[in-house]
Amino acid sequence: MTALIADLFGDDSLRRQVRARLSKRQLFAATGISSVRRGTSRPCIVCERPIDSPTLEREIEGPGVVAFAHPDCYKLWREESAILKHRPAV
Repeated sequence: MTALIADLFGDDSLRRQVRARLSKRQLFAATGISSVRRGTSRPCIVCERPIDSPTLEREIEGPGVVAFAHPDCYKLWREESAILKHRPAV
């Protein structure tokens, strides 16, 4: 995780937020293909901070929506999406 993301969210608080939002369906699962480009100052769907250039941004297609994320936020989001996918239903 980059120093910026670690400084903003500390330990695992961002991971916990992503996990909670995924489980409540407030955030779609990041399971599809993404593209990468320079940041365009749009907000990151994960941390809600702008993705400024020269930082790279990931563009992710979801169900009827296109979202953007910092590379580190995207990585965390993908990891939590994969865990959720393999979790048994209760």
